[in-house]
Amino acid sequence: MTNRPFKTGESREQASLLPPRVEDYVEPNNPVRAIESYVCALDLAKLGFRHADRGAEAMGQPPYDPGDLLKLYLYGYINQIRSSRRLEREASRNLELIWLLSNLRPGYRTIANFRKENWAALKAVNRGFVLLVRELGLVGGSVVAIDGSFFHGDASKTSIFTRKRLAEQIARLDLEIEAYGRSIEDNDAAEANEPKKDRADGPGAGSGGDAGDIGAKVSALMAKRSRAEADLARLEASGETQLSVTDPDARLLVKNGQAVAGYNVQSAVDDKHKLIVASEVVNASSDVGQLHAMAKAAKDALEAEALQALADEGYYSSLELKACEDDGITAYVPVPEGNGRLEKQGRFSLKEFSYDPAGNAYRCPAGELLRPMEGRWQNASGRTEIRYASSTKTCGACQLKARCLSPKASRRTIGRWEHEDVLERHRARMQGSRELMRRRSGIVEHPFGTIKCRAGYRHFLVRGFDKVRGEWSLMALCYNLTRVLNILGFEGFIAAVVKALTSRKRPFGAVMNVLQRTLEPFWAQIVPSLSVRLS
Repeated sequence: MTNRPFKTGESREQASLLPPRVEDYVEPNNPVRAIESYVCALDLAKLGFRHADRGAEAMGQPPYDPGDLLKLYLYGYINQIRSSRRLEREASRNLELIWLLSNLRPGYRTIANFRKENWAALKAVNRGFVLLVRELGLVGGSVVAIDGSFFHGDASKTSIFTRKRLAEQIARLDLEIEAYGRSIEDNDAAEANEPKKDRADGPGAGSGGDAGDIGAKVSALMAKRSRAEADLARLEASGETQLSVTDPDARLLVKNGQAVAGYNVQSAVDDKHKLIVASEVVNASSDVGQLHAMAKAAKDALEAEALQALADEGYYSSLELKACEDDGITAYVPVPEGNGRLEKQGRFSLKEFSYDPAGNAYRCPAGELLRPMEGRWQNASGRTEIRYASSTKTCGACQLKARCLSPKASRRTIGRWEHEDVLERHRARMQGSRELMRRRSGIVEHPFGTIKCRAGYRHFLVRGFDKVRGEWSLMALCYNLTRVLNILGFEGFIAAVVKALTSRKRPFGAVMNVLQRTLEPFWAQIVPSLSVRLS
């Protein structure tokens, strides 16, 4: 036996009679086999993937199977690989991807186009996975937490213009154009005062060359000003407040003094295993107006008869609370404290006035009644109100007048929303909701923290609402898939996929195809255990 200082590998020149199988590249319980089993179980044509229903009789160069490209993206997003060029490289050198794609090596353009063209199908796959976890009993279906988070778009802050910014840019360009105009006039005056030169001196011997340069700069500034005016006209015509020259749907979002050029991702997370059951991408800085839409989407996805929706103070809206209550959703949103303007002035706020439902009147701190006025009024937020007013004579003789009325007012008036009982029930619920509010942050911020901090996904690689929503569906799907794998384990996940296929009455061949392609190495050993699980 020859002594060796170190372990040595095989010679790269050594010929092999029987090369290793691609099947041997990954272990029997490697998570990549879970991706294989899940994608094989999908009806890609029904989900709307392009080319999924292509037949063998079709003419021309065959495209890549959309199932293979979906496997590539699921593997990439789970393993923090999103770039189409990086995915192309990994498909050539990553043994797990070589196994998953059967040694196919699609180009980066094909990979990128798949994500852009199949955004609707990616959303459908994400919704289908939520149905799967619901069938597996991995969601509680009674409590969800809702929150939003800013993600950078494929646009810079400087590429997004507001009306104010465009107006300032036009004013600044006017000043520059005016300054160059004065320079041209000064040059002309200087030339007029100079003694005439011989024609032999030739053109450009004086300051004519500089005037030409200034004229070109003025022309460029005028063109830039015309573009800014056109952009401002587009904003005013559309009614939008912002315009992005890079991504038409990205917006400059501002919260707590920090600005992000991108999108606001809304998600509803079930409390049982912190799985994302509903999500949407919007481009509004504020979360106001998103509560009912997200809660209703979660309720529909969970097929729940009733649902508790938890959200932070930023979602508070009387109209949203009313819409939730009408749809059987019990919302828990902290009531904003307000700016305390009246308290700062030393005056009584609305909290000091008590409402008497029997008499349909408000009682002031002095014990006098404010009775309803005739008619209805619409306030600035669009709510229809009933106004209650005190007596001018009573207020004039009241000792608390200085603490109740403004200097110019002769009586106190209070507006009450026509559905104020909704807010009263909400305020009563919030009295004992401290524990629920503590749970809210732990439920809904977990997925965002995992996606942003662990996976590093803080920005989108595509542009436009449709494509961005498709990419977010990939992120949410990969988060849910990873979490379900951690909960069930590999064998449990495979058994769950097969059970779901069986319960949906999919053809026996489809079920056997999933088992064979995923569990081929240990078919004889695993099938009995699966049979026990399915029984």
